[in-house]
Amino acid sequence: MLNQLPQDHYKITPQKHESTEGSHQREGAEGSQQYLQGRGAQFNTKNRFLKDERTKEHVEAIDDWQESNVATQYIEQEVKSIVNKVESPDLSMMYSMNPYAGCEHGCIYCYARNVHEYWGYSAGLDFERKIIVKVNAPEIFRKFLMHPKWDGTNPIMLSGNTDCYQPAEQKYRLSPLAF
Repeated sequence: MLNQLPQDHYKITPQKHESTEGSHQREGAEGSQQYLQGRGAQFNTKNRFLKDERTKEHVEAIDDWQESNVATQYIEQEVKSIVNKVESPDLSMMYSMNPYAGCEHGCIYCYARNVHEYWGYSAGLDFERKIIVKVNAPEIFRKFLMHPKWDGTNPIMLSGNTDCYQPAEQKYRLSPLAF
């Protein structure tokens, strides 16, 4: 193909699902791996905080690379605080609140992906497949609002890091509209 750039030789192309034996993926006519539909990332990137982690970042060099499209896992966690003071000079918000860490929407350009590495997960598929749910967020938020030092004059941005209205919201109802 004349319009194809030299760096495009490794791109994964969408394939129609065929019946496969087990979790094995079939290769297309050009030898490309099957596209994981519904996922922005197609593999897990290396976590910069884990020294002994092994990853499969360069698929063209791996002969037996298999990555199945597993269901999203919701990891329930109780937190001590939910509202964070934002001290960044380039952001106009003063406080933010995030009831979820990770996002099933999986936008590949999402700036929140690298925060998932602090939890010990990858910023790639783990960001989309392993959603940390802060189950006690409404109670902790109420305590924050009732604290005598909170004057209520500053707005709190909901989900400045990941989308609060993702599929997990149907089950957990953690957004302030559900309080």
